[in-house]
Amino acid sequence: MTSKLLPITEELRDAVTRRQRAEWLCTVPEGVILREHLKIRALLKRDGFPEAEEYLSALVAKINARRLADGRHTQTVKLTEEAARGAMMDACRGEGE
Repeated sequence: MTSKLLPITEELRDAVTRRQRAEWLCTVPEGVILREHLKIRALLKRDGFPEAEEYLSALVAKINARRLADGRHTQTVKLTEEAARGAMMDACRGEGE
């Protein structure tokens, strides 16, 4: 990973615990997710956090998913994201609590 990271993505690079990484993923703007998803995935892989990689995949899928006529996402998209988020948070349970 030789390319320069955005300052906000450097926060993920510098995170020490799974909990910090999970909280970063849950709070970072979706625009950053979309722009930096390959770099973010590489950082999560480096840190051995596959549950966060799955959540990242769900977020990218949601960002790129076609929405309903009223602008909402389908239940499938929402449930997939929530399940992945829950699995990620379960994986870091006990850290930083």
